[in-house]
Amino acid sequence: MQNRKRILINYFEKIHSGDKEQLEVIFSENNRVVIEAPAGYGKTKTMISRIAYLLASNQVPNPKKILALTFSVNAAYKIKKDVAENLPVILSTVPISPLKIRNKIFTTNYHGFCRRILKLYGYLIHPKLKEIQTLKSFDDSKIKALTNMDIGISYDEAESIALYNDAVKSIDRDHLRKYSAKYLNKVKKYFLPNNFIPFNAILVLTLKLFTQFKRILEFYKSLYPIVVVDEFQDTNILSWILLQMIIDENTKVMLMGDSLQRIYGFIGAIPNLLSKAEKKFKMQRIELRTNHRFKGNTPMLLLDKNIRENAKNLRNPSIKEPAQILLFKSIDQEEESKNILSLINKVTQKSNNKLKISVLVKQRGPNTSKILEIFNENNIDFFYALFSDEDDPYIEFHKKSLFEFLNTIASSQGKINRAIMNRFFHKIKKEFGNKDLADYESLIILLKAFLDNVFSEFRFLTIDEKIEFIKDTLENNSLKQYLGYIESNVIVSTIHGAKGLEWDIVIIPDMEQYSFPNWLGLCGLCNFKNSCELDWQNINLDFEKKFYDELSVFYVASTRARKKVIFSYSQNRIDYRGLEKKCNLSCLLKLKGINPIIKSINDL
Repeated sequence: MQNRKRILINYFEKIHSGDKEQLEVIFSENNRVVIEAPAGYGKTKTMISRIAYLLASNQVPNPKKILALTFSVNAAYKIKKDVAENLPVILSTVPISPLKIRNKIFTTNYHGFCRRILKLYGYLIHPKLKEIQTLKSFDDSKIKALTNMDIGISYDEAESIALYNDAVKSIDRDHLRKYSAKYLNKVKKYFLPNNFIPFNAILVLTLKLFTQFKRILEFYKSLYPIVVVDEFQDTNILSWILLQMIIDENTKVMLMGDSLQRIYGFIGAIPNLLSKAEKKFKMQRIELRTNHRFKGNTPMLLLDKNIRENAKNLRNPSIKEPAQILLFKSIDQEEESKNILSLINKVTQKSNNKLKISVLVKQRGPNTSKILEIFNENNIDFFYALFSDEDDPYIEFHKKSLFEFLNTIASSQGKINRAIMNRFFHKIKKEFGNKDLADYESLIILLKAFLDNVFSEFRFLTIDEKIEFIKDTLENNSLKQYLGYIESNVIVSTIHGAKGLEWDIVIIPDMEQYSFPNWLGLCGLCNFKNSCELDWQNINLDFEKKFYDELSVFYVASTRARKKVIFSYSQNRIDYRGLEKKCNLSCLLKLKGINPIIKSINDL
């Protein structure tokens, strides 16, 4: 055993290049570890090595398993891919059979975990849950959509269901405690008999099952003595309650996340959850400190470091050296759009079309529309990815694709291969190909790229797992998470849609007040509109919280670049009425430790 451990230590020291904090995570003897893991700091590699060490050191006895949970479908399958590709290589130093590795880890997102439980035991609550794989999942946040389902829901009942959804997003624990039973009664009365199940209900029903049938809960706590959670900062209140139920005093826990990348607060991600979990479970905290993505790239390293220092202490950040950033200033949005076009052309020519470029915007609006207009007028080849989870075309495309996919699987008797998926794809292309809307054109391309990768990058999945993968992606409206598969050299995306992805060059336009941050995000509350120079001595905690949320989005955008991030702004923006208005440079580019160097296109 000692010899095996020494072999593992030598191997991990080599593949982790002596990274002190990564190795501390891998070999920690503490059963409870929370890891602050920023973008580019080797989080996934460290997590896979930690899992390998636990397996190789016989800390997962038969028939026990490791449960690896994530917030998103995409992240869950990325972990499955990393486990399939990297664990056998790592564990070849101390041979363990591939079948044993596969059977020792169950990787899924929170909803996937709950579906698995309800499929086995949900009949104890409602007989329809035996068929949960065939029930249609949906978001129950919109009153009109609920009343239009034609399943007997009155306006008042729909309103109470939507209010429960709002309570999840706003982390209103009192409302959830008071109305959970009534919510579940409506789910059982209206949705389940008609083959529907709301996303929230999948979690709430599991919580109900665990509460009512303690032996089932005890079984899962025994089955999964080790729980690993990735993207922990994005966990919402229902998932957090679930975690607290399956973790007991004997459970080994590893939570990985980055508080500064919590950009889903608007859908219920709990603030400061890493710190709360650290106290709740009495965990050892380890911060990964070496940015491997920007190794040797001093400007990007400094930008990453100084944004994080501001996040630690907005009023008095510890800045040792300012980060010099490239900033292009334009008179108006027309000129800014043309400058961005010139910038892309110049970068593309200099790299001989080898560099991948992304234009990341905070939101769609008249300023973004002007950029797209200039791109189209000049026939620039770009991929349109300005999707939002709330957009009707985006939702419709996923809904119809899911319906057609389930029909395809049923007609093929549960079989799946490239030929069957090609037939499915061409049906979707025929359905949406003639609709003159950029969303549909891009989603068709994105669907094709996703399906191709199911049979290439994810070829290790079983037939059932491939079916589940495609179904989960379509059901959760998650195609935008696969932008990384698109071959286009230029992608225009929202920042939220780009989370988890990276490109060689990232251009962030509209870095001016009322755009980034925007009116709803921060500018509407600000008392320093004349200059956008924030006086932190006269700022209250509510404003500070809002600013931190905007800073998180800014950080995610800035760290999507492998090589260089370039900022741009207009002295005159286009407001929501289409009128031109004077504005200041964004307060985000006036942070301590950030030094914008104004350049012209010719300087690049």
